[in-house]
Amino acid sequence: MHSHSRPQTSSHSHQHSHSHGEGCASGGRHPSNDNSDCEENEQEAEANALMDVVAAFLSYKTFILNGGIYRRLHDIDQLSERHRDIVSSLGTIDKIKSAEKLVRENYKFLLDLVYLSAVGEMPDPSDSSGDFKQWHKSFVESRVRAGKTIVKNSFMEKVLSTLKQFVRDWSAEGKSEREQTYGPIMQALEAEFADIAPEARGGIKVLVPGAGLGRLAFDICCRGFSCQGNEFSYFMLFASNFILNKSRVVNQHTIYPFVHQFSNVATASDQLRAVCIPDVLPNEMPYTNTADFSMSAGDFIDIYGADDQKEKWDAIVTCFFMDTANNVLAYLDTMWSAMKPGAVWINLGPLLWHFDNIEGESSIELTREEFIKIVSKVGFVMDEHLLKENISVSYTTNSKSMLQYTYHTFMCVARKPE
Repeated sequence: MHSHSRPQTSSHSHQHSHSHGEGCASGGRHPSNDNSDCEENEQEAEANALMDVVAAFLSYKTFILNGGIYRRLHDIDQLSERHRDIVSSLGTIDKIKSAEKLVRENYKFLLDLVYLSAVGEMPDPSDSSGDFKQWHKSFVESRVRAGKTIVKNSFMEKVLSTLKQFVRDWSAEGKSEREQTYGPIMQALEAEFADIAPEARGGIKVLVPGAGLGRLAFDICCRGFSCQGNEFSYFMLFASNFILNKSRVVNQHTIYPFVHQFSNVATASDQLRAVCIPDVLPNEMPYTNTADFSMSAGDFIDIYGADDQKEKWDAIVTCFFMDTANNVLAYLDTMWSAMKPGAVWINLGPLLWHFDNIEGESSIELTREEFIKIVSKVGFVMDEHLLKENISVSYTTNSKSMLQYTYHTFMCVARKPE
């Protein structure tokens, strides 16, 4: 089993918005003169944030069926008889009805996912006793009393993104995307410690902030390193906990992550295709006698800026992470503190500054050129020979979609001086 420590209150995964709650946020951004009040506010915000995420997962079926499936069937029904007959002859209605069935299959998967990270007294959704239905009814009623009857579109987008993250990190279909992004990182890490055999690398501690569903951290551990992934998003934490702890055979779980996409689709089979996860078993890592694998939950700055993390890590690997900062200098300072003298930092990603133009959030946006300069000003020594620009990668992309997004990312390797 791979344990997860308690998550904090905000989301920090790459394609999502970040704030779950107001009040005494992580990183000291909202100081209070009354520490006890602040602690209570944090606990309340955390509980509310957790319930909002649970509600998003539980609302998936209703949200997608009402807002996507039934609406489309209604729109076809409103066509003239001639147009309706033509559309029907194409199999379009059958496709939408097939999509409805697959949405229900996704919902079963998401219920299992939530149950594993269950909060409160959530019964087993697969139990036929009816306890879960009663619990779900009570949960919805409590949300209504709290005035939270509607799940935000942004939260449902995170649910859909979570399904696509499974494809990226834990499916055979995501292999090419992983090779584009994780491949160069793994090569750089291996080169850094090439003189040490994998079975002897267990004493080398590697940290992966913004670990998402944990595949990069897992792959690093499979090379013999002791590795810890850190994640801030409840959506990612629920999902990583599930895939790491509830996978008994390869391709055990079947999801339909592209069933919601009705535009830029070449064929119905593309849209309705199944993806099986995981492509490897997390509990069958090599070097388990020498290397440790773990996931921590919470704010990167809060956790790794603490005294107990000072000069603890031999390497830090960041992938699609640095641009999730309000102030990237705070990330760099935290990394500097956590890294041992002589430790290496390997980074790959774009600069999609996540708090850019987000109301109520501060944001410092840098160009790639500015970013590289600021790394040196903090004190890191950049390896100019390993600086690579314009590495083309995709991110949770539907490989069969008629529309493809590509990031022209950059990769840098820097070291904390001895």
